[in-house]
Amino acid sequence: MTSAAHPAGRGMTFLRDRAQRSVFDHLRLLLAGVFLSGGALALLAAWFFSNALANDTYDRLLISAAVQIAETVGIDQTHVTANPPDAAFETLALARDDRLFYAVRAPDGRLVTGSGMLAARVSGRELESPRLADAEVAGEAVRTATIGRYITTPGEAGWASIVVAQTRLARNALAVNLMLKIGALIVFVSALGFFSALAVARRALLPLARIEQALGQRDLNDVRPLAVSSPRETQALVDAINQVMARLADRMAKLQAFVGVAAHQIRTPIAAVTAQAELLEADRTPAARRARAERIRGRLAELGRLTNQLLGHAMVVYRADTAPHAIVDLGEVARKALREGVPQALDRDLIVTFHPPSRSIRVQGDALSLHEGLTNLVHNAAVHGAPSRLEVRVDESDGWATVSVWDNGPGIPRDTWAAAVTPFTAPRTGRPGAGLGLSIVHEIATAHGGRLEFDLPPDGGFTVRVSLPTPERP
Repeated sequence: MTSAAHPAGRGMTFLRDRAQRSVFDHLRLLLAGVFLSGGALALLAAWFFSNALANDTYDRLLISAAVQIAETVGIDQTHVTANPPDAAFETLALARDDRLFYAVRAPDGRLVTGSGMLAARVSGRELESPRLADAEVAGEAVRTATIGRYITTPGEAGWASIVVAQTRLARNALAVNLMLKIGALIVFVSALGFFSALAVARRALLPLARIEQALGQRDLNDVRPLAVSSPRETQALVDAINQVMARLADRMAKLQAFVGVAAHQIRTPIAAVTAQAELLEADRTPAARRARAERIRGRLAELGRLTNQLLGHAMVVYRADTAPHAIVDLGEVARKALREGVPQALDRDLIVTFHPPSRSIRVQGDALSLHEGLTNLVHNAAVHGAPSRLEVRVDESDGWATVSVWDNGPGIPRDTWAAAVTPFTAPRTGRPGAGLGLSIVHEIATAHGGRLEFDLPPDGGFTVRVSLPTPERP
């Protein structure tokens, strides 16, 4: 037993099929529409042209016949006479299926010769030039040509009228014949143009096919730039793909480096914790066990700090290219970073001072990344730098917003400043950590168009300064 497909399912299938059509399919449909529309308009124009040409041809013959008859109109004493020549009807008579009518009338409307069913529709000086019109005679549609001849008689003077009429069969047949010939030419030219345009379109799309082929033949891990010859119109696409490839390669290189270094950094504290746990079983006295447990807690705390730094570094690398920037109050970010960056439990007394800006200082950036960077900066100064004093100052000058963290410690030696901002290469100070704190701050500042600077003030201490451009900076 079969069931009818659901209408919504058919609609989704139709939309999916439309979305999967190739560029060539869309071009083919577009070209077909253009050529069909153009061909239809050309055929319509050809029909009007054929009718106009057929009418003009037979109208000239009608006028010629009327003129020849008009030349025979004369006066016989007091009567109007006319003697239509046979030559006037020879050409028109070639249309054997058509009927011919003519009528000559005196100025007073009296029929001189011809058919009484015909009468001039104009009079007076209007008869001076030939007049063409459509009419009906004996129930048949005819085309008429009317002309006049001015005559005078002893009793009167005026315009005699000459009317020649012919049915429309021959002229309609001529119009159809012309239409068939012109239409066949239009159809041939349209078809030739359509298939030629398809061939040109397919050839024009060859660069896209080469790009598709080059991408399809690649390994999943191959992120080298595309080396595809391409015309100017598609070179922008190749450049865009290569830019994406470059960013992807950079991401993959950073990820591989991060995974390798992180594995190396975490392996050591994990091995130390494992060793301490094994030694714990060998300790016999409560004092030895407590000492061993304290060392294990210290190793676990070190592992926790390292993990947090690694996660912070990974977050900064990820958000540098993906997180949208918005207007951020730098003073508030620095205040929260100071509150969260200073550990609650230190092995010494620490005086912490915050110097807020005189007015709100706003920058364009990622609030989460800035908070992470400034928190690392404060934490680094509180744990590794400041013996007893720590100050955080937020200021603005010449289009730059700055957050300065000063401590009264000796700071980092000048010859190691470059290494201090390189991940996992910070100079070892004997304190726990992976050397990621300042490198995280440096990467965040760089991602925001800013910079990280070190300074040894003349009055002592050490300053780390983060400078970020303000929106007002040109």
